[in-house]
Amino acid sequence: MLMTSAGGTPPRRLARRAGLGLLVLAAALVLACGGKGSASTPTPTATAEPATPTPTPIPTPTPTPVSLANAAFPPPPARPGTPPENPAGIKRIIMNRLHVDHYVENVPVVAGAMQTPVDAQYAVGYYPDFHVKPGESGNAIFSAHETWQHMQGPFFAMHFAQPGDDIYVQMNDSREFHYRVMSYKRYEERSMPMGEILNPTARPFGEAWLTLITCGGRIVYDASGFGEYLDRDVVVAKLVK
Repeated sequence: MLMTSAGGTPPRRLARRAGLGLLVLAAALVLACGGKGSASTPTPTATAEPATPTPTPIPTPTPTPVSLANAAFPPPPARPGTPPENPAGIKRIIMNRLHVDHYVENVPVVAGAMQTPVDAQYAVGYYPDFHVKPGESGNAIFSAHETWQHMQGPFFAMHFAQPGDDIYVQMNDSREFHYRVMSYKRYEERSMPMGEILNPTARPFGEAWLTLITCGGRIVYDASGFGEYLDRDVVVAKLVK
């Protein structure tokens, strides 16, 4: 499956796979949300005013962890062996409520198209071509599959993301960056504004952001039993610390 922007290359059939596919960029790859009155005479006898009741704080509900039970797309088996070390220094990306805890693979941009992880069922892709690492100002871009070979991909539950969800990015040098989800939105694949998603223009200079992209929504199957997603899910998060 090929993810395209408006006016981009039309999608092609991806034989025997269901997953993220490629993102064709819609813009050039350039990255450099009273007081009281006085009483008249005679002065009345002062009386104690009733104390203003202290409002009871309303607790913030903790979002319920998402269930991954799905007969059509079961979880893949445990990945054998130790994941390779990421050359950009990014170890893992974690979203506990959505069961995301995966190692990070560097993924290139080739001829204007964002490639997808080679280790499709287990790795989240990071794009060093955008020149923003986690913790730095700007927009660090990640993607992963929702499904792959009829099994769950790393971002299988991404469509359940909510503002306030926590994202943790662990680095090879033991640093950890904490992001918080600010928005989740589903786009129709053919009309999604890739330029603004990848290089937002309305954010204050110096802020650090994270954008996660995956397939989602409608899927069209072919005779082989595999198919193409027609929509894309985009989660945007801001660095907390």
